[in-house]
Amino acid sequence: MVMDRLKPARSPVFYGVLLVLECLMWGISNAVSKQGFASIPPMWCLTLRYALSTVLFLALFGRRFFSRVRKRDLMPCVLVSLCTAAAFMFGFLSLVYTTATNAGFFMALAVVIAPFLSVPLLKEKLDLRQILPVFIVVAGMYFICGGSFSSFGRGELLALLSSLSTSFMLTLSGKFLKDVDAIVLCTIQCAVCFLCCLAAAFLLEGMPVFSAIGPAGWWLVLYLALGCTFLAYLFQNIALMHVSPAFGALTWCTEPLFTAVAAYFILNERMDFTACCGAGLILAGIVFASVLELKKAKQPSSSDPVQQR
Repeated sequence: MVMDRLKPARSPVFYGVLLVLECLMWGISNAVSKQGFASIPPMWCLTLRYALSTVLFLALFGRRFFSRVRKRDLMPCVLVSLCTAAAFMFGFLSLVYTTATNAGFFMALAVVIAPFLSVPLLKEKLDLRQILPVFIVVAGMYFICGGSFSSFGRGELLALLSSLSTSFMLTLSGKFLKDVDAIVLCTIQCAVCFLCCLAAAFLLEGMPVFSAIGPAGWWLVLYLALGCTFLAYLFQNIALMHVSPAFGALTWCTEPLFTAVAAYFILNERMDFTACCGAGLILAGIVFASVLELKKAKQPSSSDPVQQR
């Protein structure tokens, strides 16, 4: 199977590419969602997205899932899945109470939190060299968001909770993927997110009229389910077996770059000079972090999860 062929150790660049592809699909989705959400309620879109993704995982990998799922896997998988659902829903709600610029900046703080969570959760020593690319990326996020934001309020708090949830999800995924099969985690992740989004959809939006959903809404659901969930979760969970959570969080900061490019062609949006400077800083931070990851991979370690598999 595909997952079995990905077990052998590869260059960190390979796993970095998987994470960047994930961000590419997510970045495009941010642009097309503006059109799709006009015909489908956002939370119901997320609900259908995760429902379809769960069906896909069970249909294609059902035998593998049921043969490899273990009772002791359920709790860590559900924990990671709840963090995933919280990150998406907090991020969505933050846009209700604040601007997209403010929400984007605070949600990007996951790149700052993740390295520090790795110390108590993964028992890793904090490499001071990891701090520099983190702050380079945060500076880039600040500039790409316009270089200004208003006072801290409810929306900013929700966006900060989204970044905290993302950091926990990344760190816990890196910890539990050493023992949990990636397909098992992906399937449980989608199922738990479906249930959480379904509850939120009924609570916040009520029962929709599905016959009123236009083609753009259904195409959006298909793209989110197939690309941004099914493939993206596979790429993410495979990559997090082999790279640090901090590097995973850093690569996620390429998402607004892909969003800007997609918005340029799809929505005719433009980036000013300040935003372009921010994009350059983000790319510099990613390259710096990639070099550190390559050097780390060349150092033999008895605790390396790749060599244990």
